[in-house]
Amino acid sequence: QKGIRVQCQIPFYVATKLAKLRRSFTVPTADEYVWLAMRWIGQSGTVSPFWAHALQGWVMNTFPAAVVESGVMSMHAGIRRRGLKKDAKIAAEGKKN
Repeated sequence: QKGIRVQCQIPFYVATKLAKLRRSFTVPTADEYVWLAMRWIGQSGTVSPFWAHALQGWVMNTFPAAVVESGVMSMHAGIRRRGLKKDAKIAAEGKKN
């Protein structure tokens, strides 16, 4: 009525220095993602501008939410576990010096 459109863009992983990810088949660079995202501005609803992310989202939507949530939680728990292990190693090295 007021001409306002709301859009939700859903990226998965994007290669950035902060994320320490490299570009791959399923991971675009930040510039690639922004270029694609800009092309989707004006569309209503939920979109995944990068085709591989759209495919991943579609596959995830075919499974029951409990299965997807369990898999995502397991993946992030593993990332956290590795991060804590790395932090402990750095702290131990700091105490040695």
